[in-house]
Amino acid sequence: MEEVFDLGAPGPSGNENDTYFSDDIVYKVNNLLNCGSILRLLDKVKMHNEIFPDTFYQLYAFTGFDGRTIMPILKQDFIKDASPTPQIAIDTYMAALGFNREETIGRYTNGTYTVWDLIPRNVLRDQDGDIFVVDAEIKRN
Repeated sequence: MEEVFDLGAPGPSGNENDTYFSDDIVYKVNNLLNCGSILRLLDKVKMHNEIFPDTFYQLYAFTGFDGRTIMPILKQDFIKDASPTPQIAIDTYMAALGFNREETIGRYTNGTYTVWDLIPRNVLRDQDGDIFVVDAEIKRN
């Protein structure tokens, strides 16, 4: 854990990830609070990579506190010069992927998967208007 700052410059942190930026990569140190186990996290990563291959995750390494915790480090391409995507554009993007919007804002289903937390801070749009889902909650139906 004492070497985690070698990953890059610290970025924003959330409930489950601390982020570090280095060149074209963002590293996410996951504390497993949302997933509960490494296996569930890796299953979520697999689903993310199937649905959103443009922002695929790779398992990079593990860190933690000796004898107490283990935290996977995920690696993802950094989307440069991007801004949060308006919700209506997220709705349109998810419809194009075959997902139906549910009543809760940022929640979608296609029968196989339910994806949620797709709100502007988790979905970025670059200068060309391309949309990238960088963080999502996903479950298999």
